[in-house]
Amino acid sequence: MTCAILLMASLLPAQVTDAGKPGGSDKVFVGYLFGPVKDIDYSLYTHLCHAFLTADGDGKLKQARNVPSRDLTTQAHAAGVKVLISAGGWGWDKQFAEIVASKEAEDRYVQAVLAMVREYDYDGIDLDWEYPDTDAEVPGFERLTRRLRAGVDAIGKDKGRKMFITMALSSNPGTIRWLSTAFLVETMDWINVMTYDYTGDWTDYAGHQSPLFGSSKQPGKPRSTAQTIEYMLNDRKVPADRIALGIPLYGRGFSVAEPYASTKGAPKVRLPGGSYRGLAELPGKGWKRVWDDETKNPWLLSPDHKAVIGYDDAESVELKAKWAREKNLRGVFFWQVHGDRMPDGSNPLQKAARKGLFGG
Repeated sequence: MTCAILLMASLLPAQVTDAGKPGGSDKVFVGYLFGPVKDIDYSLYTHLCHAFLTADGDGKLKQARNVPSRDLTTQAHAAGVKVLISAGGWGWDKQFAEIVASKEAEDRYVQAVLAMVREYDYDGIDLDWEYPDTDAEVPGFERLTRRLRAGVDAIGKDKGRKMFITMALSSNPGTIRWLSTAFLVETMDWINVMTYDYTGDWTDYAGHQSPLFGSSKQPGKPRSTAQTIEYMLNDRKVPADRIALGIPLYGRGFSVAEPYASTKGAPKVRLPGGSYRGLAELPGKGWKRVWDDETKNPWLLSPDHKAVIGYDDAESVELKAKWAREKNLRGVFFWQVHGDRMPDGSNPLQKAARKGLFGG
């Protein structure tokens, strides 16, 4: 082990020995909750991230229908589950940049967020600044994070319990590179790496949106969950127990005849590409499930041979979670918890992932 890694290890937040339920494991099994506080199987999770708390550029918090929620923290705590409030979300880069550009706005924001954590009994903050990726923004992000870290730790000292700071991180190395490893290790209990949305209607081919491994059929340099995590581990030297692997509970479709076909000129039509709950019904409507053994993911092919959907099912998420365990990652997380909520009340994908992560 190099001196640099030893130094980073010395900066790690206190290890949590009871984060995961099976056998006192320190693994985390995290679900993002975006929507009503209902139909949640708390037995699945170690932590929930309650999305989203937003603000304007002056640092004033905005009212939301479901955030914050004392009902959520009360129910979760009764089940032994920690809850972090998720601040930001996709599209909130501009507001965060404005907040940290003004001392008054930053002070206002920090005080308001910490007051909400304390009042509603959250267990910390999940930062979803997507993304700090300029020379002007990074110092502000680091300062804001350190202030929130100090604030939640002070609340934890008062309440006599461990508090958490996490963040949602892009899967793109070009975006990840803006944040130093030393800073991430110093401030974050773990990092939720969003290993999904590798492809979509913004790409010129029909690739799988969350492949575990790359495909030889993919144009250009293959991107994948494994590639991103290996970059974090090997190139960036982030400790494995500070990384949670992201698993989507939804799919993305393309108006082409087969996977990896070019989408140039393909018609823009509405496809079933929503949550797993909806996708699980398609085989009964003539869609064909096909397994991609290179990427370790399934596809759905339309009965008229005019559309394909890349998604995850119980087989692929168990493999992903098992791979995360073999890499000694801190755990896995899901966007979002209701995505595989079936009519019978089960969550088959998340249950399969628990099997992969914890074994048995």
